Order: sequence, then structure tokens, then C-alpha cells
Amino acid sequence: MPSQLLPFSAKLTALRGVGSKRAELLADAGFQTVGDLLWGLPYRYVDRGSIRPIGELNRQAGFLDSSITLLGKIVDFRQSTTRIQRMTLTEALLSDEKDSIRLVWFNQPHLSRMLKPGSRILVWGPLSHGRHGLEMRSPGWEVVGRSAEDNGELTENIFARRFLSLYRRIGSLSGQTRQNLVSLALKEAEQPGAILPPELASGLPDTLTALRLLHNPSDDCSGDDLESGSTPAHQRLAAEELFAFALAVELRRSGRLKRQGEKIITSAELRDKLKSYLPFSLTLAQRRAFKEIVDDLCSGRVMHRMLQGDVGSGNTLVAFLAMAMAAETGGQAALLAPTEVLARQHAASFIKLLGDESRRLQLLIGAMRAADKRSAIGMIANGQADYVIGTHALFQESVLFKKLQIVVVDEQHRFGVKQREAIRDKGLDPHWLVMSATPIPRSLALSIFGDLDQSVLDELPPGRQPVDTRLVNPDHAERAWNLVDMELATGRQAFVVSPSIDPSDETKPPLRDIQAMEILLRARFPDIPLTTVHGRLKTDELNGRMSAFVSGEARILLATTVIEVGVDVPNATVMIVDHAERFGLSQLHQLRGRVGRGLHGGHFVMISKSETERLQILTETSDGFRIAQKDLEIRGPGEFFGTRQSGLPRFQAADFIRDRQLLLQCREAAVNTIRRGLTDNQLAWLRQEQSRLKLAEIG
Repeated sequence: MPSQLLPFSAKLTALRGVGSKRAELLADAGFQTVGDLLWGLPYRYVDRGSIRPIGELNRQAGFLDSSITLLGKIVDFRQSTTRIQRMTLTEALLSDEKDSIRLVWFNQPHLSRMLKPGSRILVWGPLSHGRHGLEMRSPGWEVVGRSAEDNGELTENIFARRFLSLYRRIGSLSGQTRQNLVSLALKEAEQPGAILPPELASGLPDTLTALRLLHNPSDDCSGDDLESGSTPAHQRLAAEELFAFALAVELRRSGRLKRQGEKIITSAELRDKLKSYLPFSLTLAQRRAFKEIVDDLCSGRVMHRMLQGDVGSGNTLVAFLAMAMAAETGGQAALLAPTEVLARQHAASFIKLLGDESRRLQLLIGAMRAADKRSAIGMIANGQADYVIGTHALFQESVLFKKLQIVVVDEQHRFGVKQREAIRDKGLDPHWLVMSATPIPRSLALSIFGDLDQSVLDELPPGRQPVDTRLVNPDHAERAWNLVDMELATGRQAFVVSPSIDPSDETKPPLRDIQAMEILLRARFPDIPLTTVHGRLKTDELNGRMSAFVSGEARILLATTVIEVGVDVPNATVMIVDHAERFGLSQLHQLRGRVGRGLHGGHFVMISKSETERLQILTETSDGFRIAQKDLEIRGPGEFFGTRQSGLPRFQAADFIRDRQLLLQCREAAVNTIRRGLTDNQLAWLRQEQSRLKLAEIG
């Protein structure tokens, strides 16, 4: 035991074995302090009782349907190149001294640097039938030691305890080395000060005890509870993460409510002007949402509001009216779109609404010619452009506004915090309206986006046509193509969506990629103009191909999910989604919103032979909020909000869905804590948590 314990805030170089080089490696992975290292929990636990003898696998066919774990020594290792697709084939023979099994990895040449004959490894994954009998394809693996004859030393008994904690490799730092550093940190770390309020801490272990239990689980721990993250130790850490998040959100909210915002004065003239722009009457939901926005803009406080709309609910029109409030009273309004395609589409929609006054609108995107861009920047700076629509180009330092009063952010999860701060710095302190076309269940949105007031559009405008939704087995795919035939024959257009750009590898079930689908479509519809778009195209080429479809020059658009949001082609009435099981429910619901946008009803066909029970909900309901709830339950929030894009923290122990009840409790506790006043421990801890979790200023 060291004479001086290390606080969680101590730099990792205070630990024995962490020099400047290793510290730099750990820092690149986000580990800078002792606390960071300890909060980096194992990604998997191996239960000694779950390891199977290899010989047992050959005797029991039931193992084919489940993931199994094996421990053994590599006795043979080789790499070769396949004749088809020219990919690296890595093969190893794993032996537990009595029996052996073949391990196969595809297209992973780096394994030759990490796995050697004599390595003792854990492997896990499903069994397959191969040319040489049972084998494991692309199993997960972890080196746990070298054989005695390989290094002349006795192999450490890795199962002195029931559970083995596995850590991800960090560059050249192996998982085993990282485990050794964690063990050292646990011995030398000082118990942090109490930060959870009593109502959250009751019945849970303290922080350091919880970390010890998760890095070195006790033998009587439940393996299922460990894997599901539901032990009391997990609950303690989850409570700390969610309380930090809730506290940060509530502090931002309370701070915002004290800020003075630009008050926009309404008048009869303004109301008449806004009415003149409307192409049709607003729905009740649109009127309710717009009134909430007007109240914010007239309040004298900075507006931070989220406008949630189900697919086709008309949130863009409400956003336009909010922008017009500023633009028609002497200010400027900006709309940020995540893609150039969507920015152009918003501009086209706004030009129709503005009519003769469309000269007051300016589009600014990266693909513009230099002269056009200079002209646009000049119009924005001198105030001639009252309505400004753009992409990341609006973040450039050269772009200055004369009087920016409101910023509308479309698909806010696609913009980073620094980018939002950059655009805010261009105005005094503009109002913010965040649009999200991904329906989020209200209770979850309230907890996660607690700094944003919320308006929900849950009603479709009149004239939106119903979309007939079907689920088709690939064996009956001709039914889908016949439907496309029928729609094309009446002059309509069709979307076909493919989940993959590249051919699938041998580690997955056969997957028809976009290249194979293009060959199929050109053979099936030889006389129909077709264009293909995906995320790897250059911007100009992507925009050109999309424009060809929008104009009707191309009748079929084959695409990946680049068309998920913002593509408005009223003449497109049918969409076929291949391998629908590869998409989330909310993503499929977004895609479905691309058809049925004109005078004619839409058809949405999912081709899939797996996960049909999950996909069935789309054939039963068009309620995006119900679909989103189901999607969150199945996939979790990481994929739902977008990997590394949502501005939400990436928790180690907490989970927004599993712990949503705890999140609500933490939000209530945060409100009460701010009312009572934060302790010194809580203030210091919150500063550290904001840095570690990178809590975003949402909106």
C-alpha cells in the first residue's frame, strides 16, 4: 500500500509502469487520469464454467446454434490469399491438449502480427460446418498467455477467480497489460468524495468498491447480471453518469433561462405577411407548435426548442414560419442542413413559399463556384439575405451575419458541438430551433434533451397519401418488381434501397450489395433510365445524379441510405428495400416517408427472410413514435441517435433505454440539487465528468 493514495484526478504517469510514451498512447484513447483508467470497464467477462472442452463439441450438435467459449493453444498458424476476391485467409489450429478445432478469419492480415504458434488464447463465437468438420469463423479472441515450452516459464493461472475480465487493446498496449495497470490503480486509488445525493446512493456500494467489483467480480456474482450491466456496482456507476448528465443539462437550462434574448414583436402586419406565405392551412399540431415558438420569441429569453415531427408531419413549414418571424421584422434567419442535397431541397421549398420575394434567400454550400460563394457571403454580411440556408459552409470564419436572430438546425444530431458554437458566435445570442425527423418517445426526449423545450407534431397534413407497406420473402421478390413495373407504366418513379456498397465477405450471410442490385435492375428493367447514388460519390456527382431523378430524367433511383432524409420527389410512389433486416425500424420508417408525398398513394416493400417478427410492426402501424419506442428497445440508443454524432455522452455503465427510469430519477435529483446548491465535491466532480464524458451542449 503506497504511503500516499492517488486521487482520481491524478495523471496516469503517477502509476508505476506508465511512462511518457505509454501515457501518450492511453491519452489518445481518452485515458488521462487514474479515474479515466478505472472507468474504462471490461468489455466482456468470461465465466470459467462456460468454457467447453473441444472434444465435447463433436459429440453434441446442439452447440451449432449458440455461441461457445474455448481455451487452448495455437499449434498451427498460416495465412493465404483466396482466389476469389483476393482476400487474406487466416487459419489457426486451436488445441486444448486433447482435441483441436480450426479457426478461420477473413480479410484480417494483421492477425499474423498478433497471433503466433504457442499463444494461449480464449476464443468465442458460433460454430460452423466447414470443409474439415466443425470450425469457428471470425471468432472473438484474446491472448491470455504463452505456453511453458514457448517462454520457459510456468503459465499464470488466469482462473484463480471464477470470472476473467477482458479489456480492449489500445494500439500496441495489450488487453492484459491494461488489466495489470487497472489492478495497480485499484490498489493505489483514493476513495473519491461523495457526490450522489442520498436518494440516489441509498443501498448501493461506494464508487471505489463498485469499480473493484466490476474489474474483479466476486465468484458469487451472477454472470447474467454482469453481462447485462444490472449488478449493484453497475447501478452505482450508472447513477453517477446519469446524475452528472442530468445535472449538466439542468445547469445549462437554468443558465439559459437567465439569458436575455432578442424579443421579436408580433403585429397584425406580420401575421398577415406570414399567412400570405402559407400554401394551405396548418394542422392543429402545426398551429400548436408554432404558437409555442411565437411565445418563446416574444418572451425576451433565448429560445432553445426541439421541434419533433413524425415523417411527413410538416415540420419544415413550421420552421419556415419561425424564420419568417425574424426575417420579416428586420433580422436574419439561418437554416443548417447536414447535406448539400438537403440544403438545396430546403432552398427550393422556401423559394416556392417566398414567391416574388425569393431574392431575399441565399444558399451557401461548399460546392458553389468561388465567385458565387463570394457574392453569397457578401449578401449575408450586408443583410440583403434575410433567409440563409447552408451546410457546414456557414461555419467558415469568412461568413458574417449582419443581424442573426434565429438558427434552425435540421437533423441536429449530425452537427457537432463546436460547429453549433461557431454559428452561434456569429450572432449576438440567437434563438435556436432544433428539428428532428426521428421521432423520439416523449419521456426519453424530456430526459435526454432536457435543456430543450419541446414541440411535437403528431398529425399529418391533409393530402398526404397512405403508404401500403408489405414484407416480402426473397423467394417471392418478383412480386416487388411487378409492383415497380405497374408504377413505372403509369409514369411514376421508384426508389430501390440497398444496405451495402461493397460485396459481402464470407463471414456473413450472403448479402446482395448495390453493385449486384444494379446488375439485376438493369437486366429486369432494360429500357428504364436508372441512376445509382451512395455515400462514396463526390459531392458534384452525387448532386448531379440526384437532380436527374428529381427532374424525372432517371426513373429508378438505386441508393443506400443517403436518401433517408430530405429527398422530396412527389412522383416517386414505390420503394423497395433489399435486406430490410439490415436497417433499424426508425430508419425504415424514415425511408418509407420518401414515398406517398404527391397526389398518389405510395408503396413500401421490404424484402427479407429474417427478423420478420421485428419488421412486422411497420406493416401494422405508421405511428413513428410507437416504431421509435420499439426500435430503441431492440437496438439501444447508440445506433438510434447515430454513432459518435448525437452529441450525447458515451457512457461506460449507463444505458439510456435500460436505465430510463433511473434517468428520470436523476433528472429530478438534479433539479433538487441545484435548488439546494451544489457541494464543493459535486462542483469538482461535475467539471471532471463534463471533460471525461464530453457532455455536449445540445442544440
